[in-house]
Amino acid sequence: MKLFKKVLAVALVGAMAVSMLTACGSSKSSKVKDALKDFDIKMDAAMVQDTEKMMGGLQQLTEKVTSGAVKLNDETQMKKISEKFGEMTDYTFSSSTGKGDYDLYIWTNGADGRPASGGKTERYPYLMKVQNVHVSEKNLPRLLDKEFIQKVEFSGNSEALDILRSLLKVANVEKAGISVGKAYGKDVLLVTVPAGTTIPQTAAPKTLTT
Repeated sequence: MKLFKKVLAVALVGAMAVSMLTACGSSKSSKVKDALKDFDIKMDAAMVQDTEKMMGGLQQLTEKVTSGAVKLNDETQMKKISEKFGEMTDYTFSSSTGKGDYDLYIWTNGADGRPASGGKTERYPYLMKVQNVHVSEKNLPRLLDKEFIQKVEFSGNSEALDILRSLLKVANVEKAGISVGKAYGKDVLLVTVPAGTTIPQTAAPKTLTT
């Protein structure tokens, strides 16, 4: 009986931890959505739903990579996962022809920094468009790699929100889907916009200094 109670206690603590992590991600998503609504960018229900599904899939995959159930150097596994991305026909990345209703973007802080005053570095965040080549069997390991995810961490602070808004407004985005969730312990931001929206794949108008 004592052993059962101990096991039950551990299970409850684990459940609470998962619940808290989910709540944190949800809270940051709400903060981003509210910030964009203030700039007349509507949260489209269908886009939000698809974006949250994508986030859930990313979280499951990264958890399996962490546990060792999925190995990024296993060509057979990468092929099967790539085929799953091909079934997500709402998105343009699902086919080499770019057919689909929506484009998916992922926030990234940029791979490289540039020296700035005081020994600091400047990072140039932008929204990276996920394309068919990124989810191919060959390149999928790079997209799911922990090192890449660490580079796309979204702080959600006022500076990052200002940059996000500026990127969407310059692209004349009027409606979108947003989701922020944990992957490898980092907050990741996914953005869904109507297909054909041109969000510049260059440095944002502003910079983040670290």
